[in-house]
Amino acid sequence: MGNIVMNSCGDRVCVSVIVPIYRGERYLRQCVESLIAQTYKDIEIILVDDGSPDACPGICDSYARRDRRIKVIHKPNGGLVSARKTGLEASTGEYIGYVDGDDWVEPEMYEDMIAHAVRHGADVVASGHKEELADRVAEVLRNTVACGVYRGDRLVNDIYAKMLYSGKFSQFGIFTYVWNKLFRRSVLFDNQMRVDERIFIGEDAACVYPCLLASKVVCVTDSAHYHYRQWVDSSIKTRGDSQEEIKKLSILHHYLKKRFRESEHAELLLHQLDFFLLSILTVRSDGLMSNGSAQYELCPFKDVKVGGKIVICGAGTFGQHLYRRLQGSRNYQVTGWVDELFAEHRRLGLAVDAPSSIRDMAYDHVVVAFIDETIADEMAKKLSRLGVPAKKIARVSHYEGDVPNLLREFGLEM
Repeated sequence: MGNIVMNSCGDRVCVSVIVPIYRGERYLRQCVESLIAQTYKDIEIILVDDGSPDACPGICDSYARRDRRIKVIHKPNGGLVSARKTGLEASTGEYIGYVDGDDWVEPEMYEDMIAHAVRHGADVVASGHKEELADRVAEVLRNTVACGVYRGDRLVNDIYAKMLYSGKFSQFGIFTYVWNKLFRRSVLFDNQMRVDERIFIGEDAACVYPCLLASKVVCVTDSAHYHYRQWVDSSIKTRGDSQEEIKKLSILHHYLKKRFRESEHAELLLHQLDFFLLSILTVRSDGLMSNGSAQYELCPFKDVKVGGKIVICGAGTFGQHLYRRLQGSRNYQVTGWVDELFAEHRRLGLAVDAPSSIRDMAYDHVVVAFIDETIADEMAKKLSRLGVPAKKIARVSHYEGDVPNLLREFGLEM
């Protein structure tokens, strides 16, 4: 039994956890069991079946019969934003958390987070998370902003000034995700309900960053109790038509720009938004960007020439996008694909080798498929130690130019 946490009035604090569900029957039981097993018992679990066509609806109903803390809502498919809104409207907790139906959380997750929330009077508690690959923890990730309690000038200078862009490309001060956070319901409700349901790229960011702007106290912790499962066939790695992707990203862009302009801190935020959008565009473009009249392969890698032999270093989201794109290209020959987690990627069906095998590969360039500038720096050093000449290591570089103009070129009206 977890510790009893009470608010300033002496009442027990209830946490509502909303689980949007669409497909994922293979992992749903682990997700729900992890919530039932929470050491913090004053918890309400809301399972939102968003018209899932598999066995998920029946699994949800079976759990509701077993545990009175579980509510199930069945609704027609409307997308992630719609499902989150539905769950939030049905919630009764003073604090709200989200868990994706194919992920799971450790038993101490909500006891740890609610303790921080109540102790500091926080409107948002932001934690880290663990990324799982082939049912193994591949990496523990924490916010770039240091652990601590932020209010007043410190909230503005240390959170708002870097929450979308820390000063290094594709590195956020605070992760975009809703599921590694706990929100005061009164802060979350208006911001979640306002999110445009047409947003299918950046749904989390559209909620998280306005919530942070509406907060008086934000608590950042180094705990990482959330397990985010990486799928090779995840929707984030399945790109549609380039122009459709731009249209989707434009909806997010216009929404966040409007919300940021409403803030007294607009000047701090709009500059960050440009870099934030460019990082998303870089990943989702597969290394191919189109402005409707021309296409540029490997546009983020300015030193890579047409006709070259390429080894891709990195098999994460960006690496998978890039590999798929270049395999279908007539202009480049992929001669190898390496990643430090090669064994896990192989278990998921990807033809990835150990970085050390690069010594036996023929290449003109080794493309570093990490857009986080800090991670790319570290990987470039490791490649150098493996004997790869510096002039043959290619990294994302288009952010060195005029970012607003680049976004305009590719269809995002600024």
